[in-house]
Amino acid sequence: MKPGIADPEPEAPGFGRASGDSTAPRLRKHVSTGRGRSAVLGVGWSALNSGSAMLIAVIVFIINSRLLGPDEFGIVALAISIVTFFGCATAGGFGEAIIQRAEISDEHLDAVFWLCIGSGIALYIPILLVARPVAEWSGEPVLALLLPFFGVKLLLDLAAVVPQALVVRAMQFKHVAARTAVGNTLGGLICIVMALQGYGLWALAMAPMITSVVSLIILVWAARWRPGLRPRFLALRDLMRYGLFACGNNALHFLNLDRLLLGFMAGPAVLGLYFLGKRLHDLLNGITAGAIQPVTGVFFAAIQRMPDRHVAAFGNAVRATTLVTFPIFGGLFVLADSAVPVIFGAHWLPAMPAIKAFALVGLIGALAVPTASLASGLGRVDIWFKLDLLRQALVAVLIVVFIGSGIEAVMIGLVVLHAAALPFFYLIARRLIGISLRSYLEAVLMPLMAMLVMCVIVLAVPMLLPPLAPWLVLALQVTLGAVVYAAVALSLSGRQIAELRLTFAQGTGGE
Repeated sequence: MKPGIADPEPEAPGFGRASGDSTAPRLRKHVSTGRGRSAVLGVGWSALNSGSAMLIAVIVFIINSRLLGPDEFGIVALAISIVTFFGCATAGGFGEAIIQRAEISDEHLDAVFWLCIGSGIALYIPILLVARPVAEWSGEPVLALLLPFFGVKLLLDLAAVVPQALVVRAMQFKHVAARTAVGNTLGGLICIVMALQGYGLWALAMAPMITSVVSLIILVWAARWRPGLRPRFLALRDLMRYGLFACGNNALHFLNLDRLLLGFMAGPAVLGLYFLGKRLHDLLNGITAGAIQPVTGVFFAAIQRMPDRHVAAFGNAVRATTLVTFPIFGGLFVLADSAVPVIFGAHWLPAMPAIKAFALVGLIGALAVPTASLASGLGRVDIWFKLDLLRQALVAVLIVVFIGSGIEAVMIGLVVLHAAALPFFYLIARRLIGISLRSYLEAVLMPLMAMLVMCVIVLAVPMLLPPLAPWLVLALQVTLGAVVYAAVALSLSGRQIAELRLTFAQGTGGE
């Protein structure tokens, strides 16, 4: 077995077996030494993972956005949304229970694997049954083929749940980075070739399928684990509460109810405009808050029994997340008008309300991610589930009420709804670890001020320059904005950044 991933701890009594039984299941524990260093390396690998994914995805997205229009993007987005709607009933959330639990055995792993596979097969059947009726009802015949196609991807992703949980639990994020880089590269290349050959929306559909195949292969190799053929499903009792709430959180995240409603109520063209904004949000979030979240989640799980370290660790998580997220989404908001026609083409200008709205949602998400990781790591995923459930329900109501007024009204309502959740992010953290409001705001204030200064400078650049090519002006704005943000952030919060670096360098508490 590979050290650090599947190497078990010394044998310990397992559930359902006598303590003296030599066949007792071996227990795997969290990383117990060098957690701070592992966290730093994890953030680095996670950033590389997300950065490579974003770079490849952006290149592929730009090429395809010039070859295809909102209709093709909307149809593929609708097909994926329908399949993930069914996928919400799978047991994929039990992978997070594997990551969070202090000690885990092979019996837990086997039970979760076969539960995931069984739920996937059970849900693939209704996907096959509804494919043709949905295609006829929506007026998009290609959905009859796309739905079964993406159903296979769902099965592949479920097969990867346990291997990925083992890799993440051991904080071996380099394997996750390799999975993403290789999978996205192959998928992107095939997608571009197919698009240039005139395969249209099938080029868009093939990329995520290739990524899932490659991901499964790499994760199975990295985890060095194979499922047993006689799972003991009683082992699920230890994971049941956390696993069910994690499945609920996953369901809310992957439900894509917003896309389903827009696709069926407004049509693929409007969904395509919405999808562009959401896609940009997801790509940028992947290299900012999304790169930090997997690391903070497993880190909080590793120190869940050390309450004296919770406040400092959470403050570091908030500070790190806002420092990297605020300039990216703030820059997107102020540069969207000039960047979209230059990068994606003028035919995407109608998507501007969605792009700007999701930029603001990304800023808000920088405060949501640390709290979500904290709740997950401390085993209180139920708290975050309740908040997310309410938010998703209100998003659905918002779309139904305002879609008749246009996508602009929907996006304004979406931003207001996310902003209204801001106080709850702090209240949840305060309830879990008792952090003061002052400590919470101190972690956010300096990155916020640096972002505002950056935005002012970026907006002033075109007014100070002679007439230049749009792409050149955009390049100057991005470059100057990055320099200004780094300079202001260091001047305003240099001490906090130094403390953050020192904390991690020392192992976050001497570990």
